[in-house]
Amino acid sequence: MNAQHFSSPPRWLPLRLLLGGVLAAALLWLCGPRDWDALVAGRFTGLLERCGSSLIVIAIALLLALCIGLAAGLLARRLGAWAEWCVAFFGRLLACVPIAAVAWGFIGIWIGHFGWPVETLLPLLLPEAPQAWQTTLARTLWEFLAPALLLAVPLTGEIMHCVVTDAGATVDLDFSLRARGVPRREWLWRHHLRQMLPLLRARMQWLCLIAPVYLIIVEDVLRFMGWGGWMAEAIRNGHVNGVVLGLITGGGMMALLCAALSLLPGKLRAQVGLLPAWSWQPWMLWALGGMTLPLDSSMHWLLLWLAVLISSSTCWSHAWQKIAAQLPTDAARSLGATDTEIWRAHLACVQGRLLVAWISVVFAQTLLWIAVVHALHPASVTHYPFTAWCGPLAVRSMQDAAQTLADPTALLQAGGGIALAALCLIQVSRIIQPRPL
Repeated sequence: MNAQHFSSPPRWLPLRLLLGGVLAAALLWLCGPRDWDALVAGRFTGLLERCGSSLIVIAIALLLALCIGLAAGLLARRLGAWAEWCVAFFGRLLACVPIAAVAWGFIGIWIGHFGWPVETLLPLLLPEAPQAWQTTLARTLWEFLAPALLLAVPLTGEIMHCVVTDAGATVDLDFSLRARGVPRREWLWRHHLRQMLPLLRARMQWLCLIAPVYLIIVEDVLRFMGWGGWMAEAIRNGHVNGVVLGLITGGGMMALLCAALSLLPGKLRAQVGLLPAWSWQPWMLWALGGMTLPLDSSMHWLLLWLAVLISSSTCWSHAWQKIAAQLPTDAARSLGATDTEIWRAHLACVQGRLLVAWISVVFAQTLLWIAVVHALHPASVTHYPFTAWCGPLAVRSMQDAAQTLADPTALLQAGGGIALAALCLIQVSRIIQPRPL
C-alpha cells in the first residue's frame, strides 16, 4: 500500500506467481490437518467458475482505477504543483481507508440513507420472474459492477498517487514538441502516456498482488459468489483444504492478470536476485491463509509482520541503492578516509533517516492489514496491537450486520481513525526519507 519507491518486477513474473501459489498451498497443507479425500471432494468443483467471476471483477476494478487515476493525475500535472500535491495526497488517503469500512459504509449509505432495498445490491436475491433481455443484462452487469466499484476505491487511490509520483521519472518534452510544431492534442500520447506506460504497467502488476486480498472482503460483504467469497468462508471457518485450493487458484488468477498486463507496449529492465523474486509474491494473501493454522496469536502476528516486511523490502532496497550511488564515498576513500569515517560522515545520517522512514511505513501497512484480518477472522488477532480500533469492522453475525447498517457511525469512525493514523505515518515517512537527486 502506497509503495513510495518504484521497483520493477522480476523476469517471468506470471510463472513465479503460479509456482509461488502452488508452493504456499503445499506448505500450508503440510502444516495443517492433511485430508486428501476432503481436498479432492466434489464440493470443490465449483471453484473454477468462481475464479472466472472474480477475474472479471478484478479486471473491471483495475480498468476503472487506471482510467480515473490517469485522468486525475494528468489533469493535476497540467494545473501545476499544488494540484499534483492535492491529487497525490487524496490518493494516499483513499488507499489508507480500510476496505471493510468502504464496503459496509457503502451498503449502509445505500440502504440507510437512500432507503433502497438490499436486493438492489444482491441481484441473486431478486425473485425469479419472466424478464426482458434488457433487464437480465442490467441485472448481470450490476452483479459484477457493484463489487468492482468497491474494489476500485483503494486501487484508484494507489494509481492517483503513482501517476503523480512517477511523473517525475519522465522527461519533460513540452518545449521540444512545441518547437517541432506537434499539435497540443497529441502531447498526451507522445509525451505523457508513452513514457509512463511501462511504469504504470509495473504498478498495475503490483496491485494485482494486493487486489485479491481486498476482493475477499468485498465479496464477503456483498455475498458475491466468487473466489473471494470462497476464501472468506474457508478462512473464517478454518477450512485449511479450502484455503489450499484458494491459494492455488489465486496464484493462477494473478498470473493471468500479470501476463495480460505484460502485453502492453514498453519495457523495463527486470530486476534480478533473490530479494525481488521473494518480495514480488502475494505475501498478504499467504498470511491470510496462514490464519487458519492452529497457531498461537503471537505466531499469527509474527506471520503478518513478516509478510509486510518482505513485501516492501525490494522497494526500500532499491531506494537505498539509488541514494548510495550518489554519495561521495569513493571520493572520500581516495582522499584517505577510513571506512568508519566514511560511514560517520556520509552514510550514518542517510541510513538512519531511511530506517526511520521504513519503520513508519511498516507500522502504517501493518495497521491497515490488521484491519483487514480483523474484519475477516477476528479470533486470530485478539491480542494484536490496536485491535480495539478495529472492533466495529468485524461483523460476526446477522445482528452485527443489522446494527452496522442501522447506525454505521461507529464503523465509519473506526475506519476514519485507522486511515488517519496510517496516513500520518506515511506522511512522516515521506518527510523523513532521503531522496536521490
